[in-house]
Amino acid sequence: MLSLLLMLFSSCATTKDVAYLQYAEGRMQSEARAMQNVRIKPKDILTVNIQASKPELVASFNGLYWNPQYQYAGNQTGMRTFLVDNDGTVDLPILGLTRLGGLTLREAESAVKRELTAYLNEVPSVNVQILNFQYSVLGEVNRPGAFESKNGKVSIFEALANAGDLTIYGVRDRVKILREQEDGSIVMQTLDLKDPSIVDSKYYYLQQGDVIYVMPNKAKASSSSISSGTTIWISISSIALTVANLLITILL
Repeated sequence: MLSLLLMLFSSCATTKDVAYLQYAEGRMQSEARAMQNVRIKPKDILTVNIQASKPELVASFNGLYWNPQYQYAGNQTGMRTFLVDNDGTVDLPILGLTRLGGLTLREAESAVKRELTAYLNEVPSVNVQILNFQYSVLGEVNRPGAFESKNGKVSIFEALANAGDLTIYGVRDRVKILREQEDGSIVMQTLDLKDPSIVDSKYYYLQQGDVIYVMPNKAKASSSSISSGTTIWISISSIALTVANLLITILL
């Protein structure tokens, strides 16, 4: 009976149910397009590193004291960070409130560089980075949770790999991505991990704050519908049946 059940279950599932990027070998070709750039959003935490010929003028950007005798006297609290407000502005030293929301990192660097050039009488070197590039993976994965990216480039497959990949119960052709827009609205997109054209989707690479949700398949949903009370009654019935069989054996 056990062998029969194993054969039955193994015959019900095929690689088409669980394989990613299903296509004829050697025929996949991604559309040539520009690499997607991460854009600064409200509540992002930024570092703005400035280098100039007069370091005392830009020391406050880099979280350093400036001492005329010892020059850089040490780091105050580590690398200085700046919070992006809800309206997309950042309160920067010297420049004050500066709008960086909605810009790519390179565009933000150009904006800061342009404003500082007049103050420094030279073109400084500017590097802007996002420290809190986070995303979440929920549902039928082996290690659900929140994750961070160091370089701001994470594909959906890399995100799922960091979460331990999908469980056998995860629905691979209806993976949801929730993304917050600049106006605060939430957009939900459904992706098919089995479709090779997923690499051309604008949701293939994640943005900070994205949430990935993997739905359970029908088998998992059906098993979850069995209540704890039902399980208890099944256990009691099994015990009663065992006792009844034992009594019949003893008495007969």
